Amino acid sequence: MAGKPAARLTAAIAPWLLFLAGCESTNIAPITGANAALEQDEQRLWLRADEEQSALERSGLRLDDRQLEAYLDSILDRLHPEPLLGGNHFHARVLVDPTLNAFALPTGVIYIHTGLLAHMGNEAQLATILGHELTHATHRHAVKGFRSVKNKSAFYATFAIGTGGVGSLIGAVGALAAVSGYSKDLEREADRVGFDRVIAAGYDPRESPKVFRAVLTEAKRTKLKEPFFFGSHPRLQERIDNFTEFVATLPASKLTGRIDAEPFNAAIQGALARNVAADLQAGDFDGARDGAQRYLARTPEVPEIEFLLAESHRKRNEPVATATARELYARLLARHPDFADAHRSLGIVLLKDGKKPEAAAAFRRYLELTPQAPDRAYIENFISQCETKS
Repeated sequence: MAGKPAARLTAAIAPWLLFLAGCESTNIAPITGANAALEQDEQRLWLRADEEQSALERSGLRLDDRQLEAYLDSILDRLHPEPLLGGNHFHARVLVDPTLNAFALPTGVIYIHTGLLAHMGNEAQLATILGHELTHATHRHAVKGFRSVKNKSAFYATFAIGTGGVGSLIGAVGALAAVSGYSKDLEREADRVGFDRVIAAGYDPRESPKVFRAVLTEAKRTKLKEPFFFGSHPRLQERIDNFTEFVATLPASKLTGRIDAEPFNAAIQGALARNVAADLQAGDFDGARDGAQRYLARTPEVPEIEFLLAESHRKRNEPVATATARELYARLLARHPDFADAHRSLGIVLLKDGKKPEAAAAFRRYLELTPQAPDRAYIENFISQCETKS
């Protein structure tokens, strides 16, 4: 499984390195207005970025939440009110993926994963991530990055990430931004310029290091070697060190500003819900549990999220967690007796506990509520087990 995405990614990168072979200089000025001129190899990069964007749009991973996108775009406009090349503005898209990732295409489209959004605490922290990413675009880090690595054989190995989801869809341009990140100097420039824009937009700069600390905590919790830049412990520590240094140099008068936790929390609720389901599907039961609890702390008694919380316990297949799941299903069904999937899962728990009559009743109720259930034969087999005398 790991070989195919890596091979696709390497195959995608190689032709573009050849396109860039004649372009050596990385000393190019930032894009400062709608009439800036792109260099020849940069034009090809932009065309490639458009192709990669189209692939992501066709993937089905984009979260269909126009209100959230409008909210993200409003923050981008606050951070970067100036028009981009051709008079365009930055736009954000959210991808349903529980990994810690965000990346900017050179064309001004910024992608952010639900997994990264789920571990931010407020708008000021979100602005820090967006400010960092948009600087990669304005300061032409994509073409600089390609020019600096085009002759290095290690470049290919960098992208042998072997992931599914977004990791198997992004090509050379997105991979350079999302997987390895840029050079230490370019990343520090993105930190510095982005931080200045955060301050200019009126956000509290003290929130900037906090978001990277939160993301680092999550990266350590998963104990997984994530392929993406924002899942890299050393890269995150660099961000923490840089932003801590930047904050320390500010006068006391600058250590204030908007945080805006409430509008942020309201805007990301749909993304958080989808991320809980994505964590559950990925087998990250702790992540699903924590995400569901965060959601319910903000918006209590949402049956779909209460169900996912119960599932995060049941799927652990541990006695204490199973008991917790049983209580959560019962509590949910007391208020929402027609929640079919809760009857199904409760039946599974009761059958495991040896409570066959109660399990059979739960399974039958599930089938009554969903007469066309795709797993009817599976559930009827459970009912037969319940009716069999041991």
